[in-house]
Amino acid sequence: MKNLKPQILKKLEEISDVEVSYFYPQKWTNLSKKPAISYYEMDNSMSSKADDKEYSSNIAIQVDIWAKSSSKCSSLAIEVNDKMGELEFERTLALDLFEQETNIYHKTMRFEIEEIL
Repeated sequence: MKNLKPQILKKLEEISDVEVSYFYPQKWTNLSKKPAISYYEMDNSMSSKADDKEYSSNIAIQVDIWAKSSSKCSSLAIEVNDKMGELEFERTLALDLFEQETNIYHKTMRFEIEEIL
């Protein structure tokens, strides 16, 4: 098992003018001034074994983008995709959502990698 969350956080923090947090945005009220990106690990399971030891892990990460406009969500999604690609993650899902109660645009993205230990 390998923990890639510190590297993911560091990469996502390279995106300018966003609030990055684990699981959910910390400051929902600030979205009109600064969009938010949240992320969490969805899966970290054994992919293969050798000599009775884990050899590689499947790691899946969900990244959510929260903003007051769909165009901002889309532009941030391109940046997120590029940053996750720099870590060699492959995008497996990108989905537009809209939080009707709060009028917040939300894009959810999933990324996967098989990490050799």
